[in-house]
Amino acid sequence: MSFLYSVLYTLILGAVFIFLFIFAYDLLYGEKQEKQTKKLHKYFQKETIKKIDVLERQPRKFTMYQVTTNNGVQKIKMKPGYKVIKIVSKEKKKK
Repeated sequence: MSFLYSVLYTLILGAVFIFLFIFAYDLLYGEKQEKQTKKLHKYFQKETIKKIDVLERQPRKFTMYQVTTNNGVQKIKMKPGYKVIKIVSKEKKKK
């Protein structure tokens, strides 16, 4: 009987540690596609989004999106922590 309690205790304690590890990993390094699109919709809440394309994805560094709205096309870079950075194209200087 004590063997059964020991196995049960080990399984429950292991499950708790696995859950905590997954939660901590998601909090520190996680970039879920659904959360990113929700953040983009929240960022463009005053505009109507037609299409969202993923241009480049480097895990744990950034994800680059091209968002097509009624007002035009914009490029957005999203960093970990769901920080949205708007990319502005550089103008070429005339000499």
